[in-house]
Parts: sequence; C-alpha cells; structure tokens
Amino acid sequence: MKHAEFLTTLIECYGQYNSKILERLVYEYIKERFKESELDSVIKKILAVKKTQYKVPPDIADFEEHFPQQNIDQIASEWYDKISRTGNSLDNVIISDIRAQKALQSIGGWIAFNQRNPEYENLHRKNFISAYSKIVVDSNEQPCIMYGESTRRDKEPLLIGDRQKCLEIATAQKEPQIKIEFKGVE
Repeated sequence: MKHAEFLTTLIECYGQYNSKILERLVYEYIKERFKESELDSVIKKILAVKKTQYKVPPDIADFEEHFPQQNIDQIASEWYDKISRTGNSLDNVIISDIRAQKALQSIGGWIAFNQRNPEYENLHRKNFISAYSKIVVDSNEQPCIMYGESTRRDKEPLLIGDRQKCLEIATAQKEPQIKIEFKGVE
C-alpha cells in the first residue's frame, strides 16, 4: 500500500478531515513516520482501535498514541551496543546510521572509541547517547568509511547496521581513481 492509498482509505472509512491543512499534515506525518511496507498493518490496527461510526478521521495524536515511537536514548543505546561489539581500532568501518557515525566522531572517533577504558563504560555510553541525541542530520549527508589505525586503506570495512546501505556506501567510495599521466614535453 502506498501513502496516498493509505490516506484515501482513512477518508473512505472515517470521512473527510475538517480542513485540507490537517489532511496534508496527517499525510506528511504518515509519509515520514511509516514505511510503505508497514501501512497494511497500521491501517488494520487503527481501524481496530478507532471507531469509524463517529466519522472523525485519525489525526497525528491518534497515531502517536497507538504507535509510540522509540525513545531516542533507547535507539542511541542500541547503536552503542552494535558499535561496541564490532571490530577493533585497526579495522575500517561503515556505520549505516549517519547520526550514530557523527556521534561516534564527536566523542573521539572510531580509534578512540576502541581504546576506551572499560572501567568507565557507563560514562562512555552516556557520552555517546548525549552526542547522538544532539546530532542534527542534513538529509543530503551520507555515512562514509571510518578508517582505523591500519595502514591498509584498501582493507574491507566492517559493516555496522543496515548491510545493504553499508555495501552501497562502500561501493560508492571505492570508485576507481582517475590516473593522469604526463608524457615528456616535445
């Protein structure tokens, strides 16, 4: 189901929104909040919990109530766990989440992260979560390879997070370099 179809289904079941502005806001919220693959289950749940007899279509508050988003600290903590279980300071890595990558860079980067003192693990986690929650991501930004201490730049990077996205990043950053050859002046 596509996002436009989802909104059309809501309007067919509940009736028109009071204003086109509210309808547009709900559409934009749904588009940002849910993937197309999730929409079938979302429509089933919203129809089950919000009565259609009153002919009042669900608004953003209804979706937030029945589909609470994960807490940002919880998401950051999950990324911290993924990152801390992967590799060492010699490895090159690609983290599929740009926020997690930027948070890691803000607390010293990949090499410093792997050389942290285990006695202060809770402090390191707290600093990462704090950095993660403060990061503002530009929609055009993409993750990149974070290099470890190894002198081999051609070493295959470890992939953290969405494997497919990491592979796309690795492929894009391995494009062949243009070689310019100078021949003697005649």
